[in-house]
Amino acid sequence: MPASDRYSHLPRLPHAHAPRARLAERLQQGSRVNLICAPAGFGKSVLLNECVRQAPSNTAVLWLDLLGQPLTLDTLASRLSSALDHTRSAAEPFDQLCALLQRPRQPLWIVLDDYPRQPNADLDAALERLLERTPHTVCWWISGRRRPAWHLPRLLLQGDLRELNAADLALTRDELDQLLKARALNLPGASRKALLQHSEGWLAGVCLLLLGEPAELSERLRQGSPLLTDYIQHEVLSGLPETLREALCLLAHLPRFNAELCQLLLAEQGGASLLDSLAQQQLFLLPLDSQGQWYRLWQPLAECLRRLPALLPIKQSHLLACQWFAQQGLLREAVEHAVWAGDNEIAAAYLQRYGQDQLLIGHSVAQFLQWRSALPAELLRSTPRLITLQAWALIICAKLDDVEPCLAPLANFLPQPDATRQRQLLAQYQAIQGVLSRQRGLPDAAQLCGEALAYLPRKAWSQHILCHQALAQQALAEQQLGLAEQHIEEGLRQARESGNSLFEALLSVDWVHLLCLQGHLARGLSLCQQALNSLEQHSVRGPVYARLLLLKGQLLDSRQHPEEARNALAHGLREAHSCEDAYLLLGYMSQVEQALALDLFDQAHDALRRAERQMQWLHVSPARYRQVLRYGHAWLALQQGQAEQAQSIAQQVLGDMASHTQLAPSGFYDLIPRCTVLLAQAELHLNQPAACAARLAPLAAQLRQQGMALASAAYLIYGQALAVQGDSQGAQQAWHSALSHAESHPHWPLLRHYARWAPDCHSLLSQAPWPERLHGQQQASQACPLSERECDVLERIAAGDSNQQIAERLFISLHTVKTHARRINVKLGVARRTQAVAYAKAQGWLG
Repeated sequence: MPASDRYSHLPRLPHAHAPRARLAERLQQGSRVNLICAPAGFGKSVLLNECVRQAPSNTAVLWLDLLGQPLTLDTLASRLSSALDHTRSAAEPFDQLCALLQRPRQPLWIVLDDYPRQPNADLDAALERLLERTPHTVCWWISGRRRPAWHLPRLLLQGDLRELNAADLALTRDELDQLLKARALNLPGASRKALLQHSEGWLAGVCLLLLGEPAELSERLRQGSPLLTDYIQHEVLSGLPETLREALCLLAHLPRFNAELCQLLLAEQGGASLLDSLAQQQLFLLPLDSQGQWYRLWQPLAECLRRLPALLPIKQSHLLACQWFAQQGLLREAVEHAVWAGDNEIAAAYLQRYGQDQLLIGHSVAQFLQWRSALPAELLRSTPRLITLQAWALIICAKLDDVEPCLAPLANFLPQPDATRQRQLLAQYQAIQGVLSRQRGLPDAAQLCGEALAYLPRKAWSQHILCHQALAQQALAEQQLGLAEQHIEEGLRQARESGNSLFEALLSVDWVHLLCLQGHLARGLSLCQQALNSLEQHSVRGPVYARLLLLKGQLLDSRQHPEEARNALAHGLREAHSCEDAYLLLGYMSQVEQALALDLFDQAHDALRRAERQMQWLHVSPARYRQVLRYGHAWLALQQGQAEQAQSIAQQVLGDMASHTQLAPSGFYDLIPRCTVLLAQAELHLNQPAACAARLAPLAAQLRQQGMALASAAYLIYGQALAVQGDSQGAQQAWHSALSHAESHPHWPLLRHYARWAPDCHSLLSQAPWPERLHGQQQASQACPLSERECDVLERIAAGDSNQQIAERLFISLHTVKTHARRINVKLGVARRTQAVAYAKAQGWLG
């Protein structure tokens, strides 16, 4: 049969149809039942049409358009009999249907398009029984806005069902590009992104928003489209019971809701059972978790409904929601609803109960600063608590220049009624000033935080932790790694005592940085992943999660996993952008490093430009990023062979930081020694070996004494400078110092990177075991029977840590430590842990 005759009974495909190959492939997997359930406008009928046009040539296709109208079994039997050219019998409709489908003359595909929208238990039950009795040569294709009340899990387990929902049908970026191409529309990348985000992939929404002048698309996205409003009123709201229309119009004003909140706000409209009605009728209900507890409406529908006249009192609903969220301890949403209700005093009252940890969840800190702009200034200056919270929010967002003006109204609350409260308020002020100084790289941070810790009350545990974090960061910037470790451990102890996993993860960020400075990349990556797992287990997103992802990407790249590193960095940058966290600078600098490793200079330059633009867009204080970006430009210039430019920039960075007595910013704690090494490399390239050697000799010794992995790189370049001057003995000593230090601080990727600048050392590096070390395949590790985690435990045992200390350092349980210790003894054939350490050192498995 010609294709044109075969498909003549099918509906016509729409003009400028863009095939959905991704979905068609999923549906054509041989399942006996293909079910597509989604709200109006997701392209269900067109997708079915596209699929059945690909039916095998020996397969008959029956298309029944049910139009969403009520359907009886008798009517279905009549329509199928007619389509199959069978005469109806006097049997019951169900028996007739069974008989019709028992012996088809050829494979048969039956399409039930737009399944009845109103609940019909009898029809659903009969069709479920019919599906079970249908022979394997019959395949069902069913679409509708209502999910039939079938026992779907059983069908899934039997492999008989393939189901797609609204989330599956949402347009992807590639599919939007194909749609625009089919319609001969050329939109800028930013407009495409905005269209996809606004529509959330809803096909009808995309198509209706595209109608009109392309130049006016952004206006339609902001103001709404009359065509889209008409479509929603006709296809979604028309025919709905009044109670459901009222519920939808109210829920459109809620960012999220659950059954309990619906019971409170919509008792007369059905309460908790309302969610079942919305879900069953596919009324744009989007689940927000895997447990099916929290939902929201699809964004295009919600925005349209918010523009329609309210059917229920919105302000009163926001106040009720505010109280309910506050009772659940969800203060951010309580404040949010109070603001929407226009009750500023209630909003301020709930803001008072905010904790510093809550500012680190999701978009809370950005939201907090939005409230700061929306609420009356006199209200936000009404209590010391509100003033200090605003200061902490500004610090987290790195808006450092705004902190001191924000703190100025604290003077209005002095003196306090008694000396104790006076000292405590001053301690809070000092804590903020100390953390602020750390973020600015100022040396007085340690004194301010130390004085604050002496008088902060025990109940201010979060400020205690933040002070210890600032002291740890200050110590890292000064390369006092032992002191940094002490403050991190104390902060972790207090976080665990308070049962706060978020602050524990926050301190893990600094612990990972410490491990990286020491060269322990494997341990850093392991710790990073553990902290990420903990946050994911508690469904926590936000700045801390973003920072850990960016660190993970950096570590993966250092450990030669470039593809995984790119994915982690991209994910981390998305998270950092969404919560407006200045730590995204780390992600961009990691991209610079990746690009330079491949000599992709244009990409490196582009990453530096994007980083600067984002810092400025977020109003981040220049103290937080300026010198880091300058170092990046110096690094780029050196890689391009522009040594004079690199030298000039590096001198400027070091000179500026010295003149302002400025320490390295957070996340880039070795900026000064790295910049010093880079300056020495430029001098070596400019044939100034004496200046290079004079610069690196004291630096290499100092870094080695401090336990910094960078010491190996400094010794390597120092040795090259001596070799160029003819001091071969001194060069050999320097190179051996580099390698011996690298053995105990095994940052081999760092050494591999700098080895290209010491060509005279290559003969030494080509001798065993250095090639294996430099390329990440240590011979000792190959021979060692211990797992990576067992090596970590053994290393801590060698350092003299107790089992409890090992558990705390490695973020594992005490029982797990003991289990690893037993396995170590068994694998090494020893009886005591001291023997295990001695044996491992003798084999070269421990530095």
